Amino acid sequence: MAVRKLEKSEWESYFNEWDKKYREGLVPKRDVQIEIVNPELGDQVETHWQELVGLDYDPKDDVFEVAAERHDHIIHRPTEIYVDEENDDIKVVEIVQWDGTKHIVSFRTK
Repeated sequence: MAVRKLEKSEWESYFNEWDKKYREGLVPKRDVQIEIVNPELGDQVETHWQELVGLDYDPKDDVFEVAAERHDHIIHRPTEIYVDEENDDIKVVEIVQWDGTKHIVSFRTK
């Protein structure tokens, strides 16, 4: 596995391309779990394993969205995004929000 930081200029295209492959079945369907790490609040799992619907970064509103079967998780004003990739596929995405809160999005294939 290789972790790399995505430049903000590539966020929209990177996730649009991956999401398109996901919806077309070119990458395996998967479940998603979202953990939030905040220095003041500690670690919390916000979304337990649910089917992933899609990933999106909207530069106009500066929000990153993780759409799951029963929950949409929106991250406002992200400042950094890291992806852990293996074989041209995402294993984990870590999004750092403007206030330092980390959103760790983990995947498991079905």
